[in-house]
Amino acid sequence: MVNDNRKKRIGEQIQHELGNILLRHPEQPLFSQITLIAVDVSADLSVAKVFFSIFDDAKIEEAKMVLEQAAGFLRKALAHNLNLRLTPRLRFAYDDSIKRGQRLSALIDSAVAADEERQRG
Repeated sequence: MVNDNRKKRIGEQIQHELGNILLRHPEQPLFSQITLIAVDVSADLSVAKVFFSIFDDAKIEEAKMVLEQAAGFLRKALAHNLNLRLTPRLRFAYDDSIKRGQRLSALIDSAVAADEERQRG
């Protein structure tokens, strides 16, 4: 199969190119609201799992549906930009790590504030 460095490099290329493709297509307004977090490429390079996030939680399912419907178009556009024999099939998954990080940060901030308040009082 493919070594890990090559898989990682191809994943990064796919993420970069997909990001550019999404930005170049304003006819789908949801594309501009999507942030690509990471791309995990299978060992045989046949599938690329694209992790995304979107600011508006209410649009998560809609964004996933739009991306899945556009998968063929996106794959074809990727094929023009990547120098690969076969372009991987695209699968999309919402990545909530940013939201979890924000919640954790808020919890830490509130704990620090409560601790400072106890020390003052």
